[in-house]
Amino acid sequence: MMEKAPGARRISASMTVEASYIMAMVLLSLAVLIRTAYFECGKTTKIMQLHWAVERLRFGEEGQEKPLPHGQAKRDKDQVKGYIDTGSWEKEIISGVYEPEEMLRKIAAFEKDEAMQSRKGE
Repeated sequence: MMEKAPGARRISASMTVEASYIMAMVLLSLAVLIRTAYFECGKTTKIMQLHWAVERLRFGEEGQEKPLPHGQAKRDKDQVKGYIDTGSWEKEIISGVYEPEEMLRKIAAFEKDEAMQSRKGE
């Protein structure tokens, strides 16, 4: 017969079985939490790559394309379209192009017109 160690208590077998069920649920919960965190991290990373590609193409030349994992970004005449489709989720970004030279040309034309009208008035 085994002697009990000093300070040790006896626990019924049902307590250890219940503890093993609780431990299994805790481990399953942790596994689901970790898997969800990795999914969200991957999704956020892909969306940031799409956003970066669209922003880069806004300042580029017309007709450029940037292939992405599960999608692509492309610049047309007046807008940039980018999409990602992984099968379980999808994201699309449409943005206008950035062309400050158009506004500068218009301002220069108005200034030139103003200068010519002020000379005629003198």
